[in-house]
Amino acid sequence: MRKIFCLGFISAVALLFAACTPKVDDVFDDSSANRAAKDIAQTQEVLASQPAGWIMHYYGKLSYGGYNVWCKFDKSKVTVASQHFGPDSTFTSHYKIEQSSGTVLSFDEYNPIFHYYSDPSNPDYGTLGKGFLGDLEFRVLSASKDSVILTGKKHGDRIVMIPMNDAKSWADYYKQTMEVVDSMQSFNNYALVVDNDTMRASMTYNYLTVTDKKTGKDIYMPFTVTPKGYVLYQPVTFRGKTVTGFTYSQDGKWLDPADKSIVLIPIIPPINEQFVLGAWNVSYSNLGAFGQSNWDVSKEKYQNKYNEETQYAILGLYEFDSSYGKNFGLSFGSYDGSATWWGTLAMTYTLIGDDEIELTYAPAHNVLNGNYYVKYYGYEYIVRPFAWTKPRHFRLKTNDVKHPEYIIMTDENEPKNVIKVTKRITPWPFRN
Repeated sequence: MRKIFCLGFISAVALLFAACTPKVDDVFDDSSANRAAKDIAQTQEVLASQPAGWIMHYYGKLSYGGYNVWCKFDKSKVTVASQHFGPDSTFTSHYKIEQSSGTVLSFDEYNPIFHYYSDPSNPDYGTLGKGFLGDLEFRVLSASKDSVILTGKKHGDRIVMIPMNDAKSWADYYKQTMEVVDSMQSFNNYALVVDNDTMRASMTYNYLTVTDKKTGKDIYMPFTVTPKGYVLYQPVTFRGKTVTGFTYSQDGKWLDPADKSIVLIPIIPPINEQFVLGAWNVSYSNLGAFGQSNWDVSKEKYQNKYNEETQYAILGLYEFDSSYGKNFGLSFGSYDGSATWWGTLAMTYTLIGDDEIELTYAPAHNVLNGNYYVKYYGYEYIVRPFAWTKPRHFRLKTNDVKHPEYIIMTDENEPKNVIKVTKRITPWPFRN
């Protein structure tokens, strides 16, 4: 037995020695390096192979939806244009493809058009310090002449790039896309028909929210607008049907290209219904004398004392955090110099006819920091112009009932209480 043990030991040492020789390590290292180099070269070849460039369906935070970004690559530079900056603005910057637990495409030189989506101080999307939540570095999942599939390295959103038709320029693509935007997005509200069952849908940014009337649950559909219509971020399945997008047609009945039994139809609800289903920005300059005098009390007597300032004031149905869901009332964010503290001052409502509403403050249902800011920061003066324990009766008017950019609220019992709320959410209501 001792001889057998010794022979086994010698054999094991020999195998261990062989497995640790530099020659074997070089073989594996070379193979891995070769594979990485081949992937990088192939990706770069694919990116540079399209003379007309690529259309990227770019996503950040999904609740903003997706937007078109045009990219034309050569060996080391990329020229970029985007739906936001229009047909005539382009910018060229460096890019690189490298190996980092897989092949990674990085837009590593500042490009104001592309970096707009990753800027944490984006003026049009998101809260300060977050912005659109877009990426600059992307893992390459696949690359071929037909498509390039990426995923954001930081936020993980799926990005699809498709080749631009050689016969079409970015200016043509942009023009055709914006024609579809003007036609399909001139409404805020829709009916989604699935097998003759109709459900209510609303749109914010490039993001459809459909309420399933059987379950009461919301179904979310981020999308990008193309010259053909809406293309969803990913297929959405419910009621045994899979929704992939909607094709524009002039008859106002927009069919899913993969299933003609699924139809999106624009509708025009009364303005008071649109008010309670939407989220509306409040700013000091758009308050009447009654509202401004109340807000002055909160700021001068309370907020200034604690060196805080109201960062957001949003009236209507709003979700400041998915943990708390959507709440109706006046949602706020208060900034203390390092963090934003959110809450909702809850309200109930009664719809009257098509253009009137009564709003009642319901403090027992305040959300998160609502009661705290009423007690210590004078937020009862912030909510008072909109609703109080005795209902406020408003008459509503808008610029366009199909696609309202603003609503003017006139208090029927307080002539100095006239308020204009706007669709675009912006920070710092006391400064605007």
